[in-house]
Amino acid sequence: MKQAIKSCPECGSKDLDYDGMKRFHCQTCGWMFYMNTAAAVAGVFERDGKFLAVKRNLNPGKGLYDLPGGFLDPHETAEQALRREIREELNVEVGELKYLCTAPNVYMYKEIEYTTCDIFYVADIGHDEFKVDTDELSGIAWFTKEDVNLDDFAFSSIKEAIKAYIGR
Repeated sequence: MKQAIKSCPECGSKDLDYDGMKRFHCQTCGWMFYMNTAAAVAGVFERDGKFLAVKRNLNPGKGLYDLPGGFLDPHETAEQALRREIREELNVEVGELKYLCTAPNVYMYKEIEYTTCDIFYVADIGHDEFKVDTDELSGIAWFTKEDVNLDDFAFSSIKEAIKAYIGR
C-alpha cells in the first residue's frame, strides 16, 4: 500500500510511522489512525438463465465489467446498501436477496490502496428496462455461466463471486 497520510493532522509532523498495512502513528505527538477494511456489496442478478453485469465508466477498472453494487454508507446494512446502489445505478427495485459469499479486494482510488471486504448476494430480477447511471456505468450485458470470461471483469473479488455463483 502506498502511504496515504504524509503528515500528522494533529501536530503537522512528518515523522509518521506506518506499519505497512493499516496503522499510522505520529512519533512526535502520539496520534494514531487505523485505515480499516471498508465494506462493499454487489449482486448477481439473474433472469432467464443469465446474470447481469455492468460496464464500468470510471477507474478503477474503467471499461471492464463489474457486478452492480458499491460501498456501504454509515449505519446501513449490506442489504440496504445493495438495494440503494441498484436504485442509483439501474433505477430498479429487487426482491429477496440470498447470500452468496464474501471476498477480500483491493480498490485503488486516487493512488491510495483501500482494502475491502465485499459481500455478495444473488437475486432474481424481472426487469427488462434499466435507466443506467451513465456517470458510473457505460452499459450493461447479460452473461450465461458458460459464456463468461473472467478476464473481462474488474476486481479479484468479483471474479471470486462469479466462480462461487457458477459453482453453486
